[in-house]
Amino acid sequence: MASNPTAPFRIEFGDIHDLQASVPAPGEVHAKGVTRLRTPANARLADALPQDLPPFAALAARQGRPLRVAILSDFTRISYANGAVFQTRFLYQELRRCGHEVTVIGPFDPEATPDELAPGTVTLPSVPLKAYPGVHIPMPLASWIFDPDRWDFDICFAQTTSLLLEFGIWLRTMKGVPLLCVNTTHLVAAYDVLLPERLSKNEVLQAGVHLTLTRPFERLFSSMYNQSDGLVVLSEGLRSYWRERGVTAPIHVIPRAVQPEVFDRPLGDDPYTHLLERESLPQRGPRLMCAGRHTREKAQDRVIRIFARNVLPLEPDATLTMVGDGPDTDFYKGVADDEGAAHRVFFTSEVPWTTMPDFYRYADVFVHASLSETYGNVLGEALWCGTPVVAFADGMGVTAQVQDGVNGILFAPGKGHDAETAANVAFGRAIVELIRDPQARARLGRAAARRSRERCSPFAVQHRIADAFQHAQDHAVASGLRPVADRPKMMQWLTTLRHARPWTTFNGLIYLGGHLRPAKPIKRERLHPRIAN
Repeated sequence: MASNPTAPFRIEFGDIHDLQASVPAPGEVHAKGVTRLRTPANARLADALPQDLPPFAALAARQGRPLRVAILSDFTRISYANGAVFQTRFLYQELRRCGHEVTVIGPFDPEATPDELAPGTVTLPSVPLKAYPGVHIPMPLASWIFDPDRWDFDICFAQTTSLLLEFGIWLRTMKGVPLLCVNTTHLVAAYDVLLPERLSKNEVLQAGVHLTLTRPFERLFSSMYNQSDGLVVLSEGLRSYWRERGVTAPIHVIPRAVQPEVFDRPLGDDPYTHLLERESLPQRGPRLMCAGRHTREKAQDRVIRIFARNVLPLEPDATLTMVGDGPDTDFYKGVADDEGAAHRVFFTSEVPWTTMPDFYRYADVFVHASLSETYGNVLGEALWCGTPVVAFADGMGVTAQVQDGVNGILFAPGKGHDAETAANVAFGRAIVELIRDPQARARLGRAAARRSRERCSPFAVQHRIADAFQHAQDHAVASGLRPVADRPKMMQWLTTLRHARPWTTFNGLIYLGGHLRPAKPIKRERLHPRIAN
């Protein structure tokens, strides 16, 4: 089994086991092995509902009719592989399956075809984010957006990290619609990579970005979350992160679901065979895999350097396959070339989501160096598929999913050149030891698959989301919301102005910031399923 000679992660971030434990809080009950939260407001009704109802169907039983649900999303179609939009797809489909009326509200995407938009989608005026091809920023540039008579929802689920969230707050204030927010992006990591690579190491410029963007945006989002009826985060570490930044609204920790219809299908063809043939390499050597969008905050360049310096010298037949695409793909290819490992590092570009299970299952080890994940869908998918994982502990999404020595191997990432170098050496050594120990790989893989099905099955995640919906509705009632739509027109105009102004200002700043590090457009085939199917 791989050793872990770096400083134990739990000294720096707290006990991993505590972060990952699921201990029922007082007042919780269990049905079919899933923890459900009870509150005084809904306990009696919850007891009266049939226990075999699907969680989202139980929402309709509680309401007395299907819900009208708005999902605010930064994506109205699956333009590229993205954890947040796949979760939107899951939520949209499962709510609709239980009879609820669902409206996706997000930015207009000029490349979207009508068949890619889910029925009921409402697109808002938008501008492109130059740093991230395929991403569009919603803007409040049409008067109909703020027409109270246009919108009629029972709850708003705001899965957005743009100021589209202000629209959800406006709905809550104007119409009394309960608002449940979702934090999908670690803001610090996102804004740290706005600068071009050649300027990113300049500490003065980085401090400027932190002062002018990161801190103000953290304060802004904390304020917005406190104007909601609850915040969904994907790990305990993020719950602590937002509490430390002043969020007082209820916070729910809910992992993302892995969808069995994709990831439990029969094993397909070996996707690595073609890659090996293309490079005229032997048909079978140790296979390492790293997946994700190629952006600097994901730290895939660190994976390439670890592979070149600490794995390849000991396992010269090993290969590293980089599954994905993004604005930094060319940079990563340059790193592989500079490290003398280009002949052993494969870049697949983006592949259809439905083929990902084969990439995971035919790999020997999944490697992950990102410290910016609020969750990390690729990590969850790899664990579901039983692929052994070696990763850096981040106190957030990675730490929430990987239990060191049980379903994967975690290392403290190190801070400063010497500590990072030592961590990289230990990381590479762990990979080599796993490559040489098939029994250890099998043990970690079995535990990974078992634990993922306990935490991330659609049934388990639906229960948690349904509970969060109920809490949000109860919180809105307890808050004594008085819809501004029932008040004089002057108050309605002032309310609209109060939310339209920061939406325009801050999303405009994001748009301008994208020009600091523009990426060349990426022409993509329609690789992924639509939100509605």
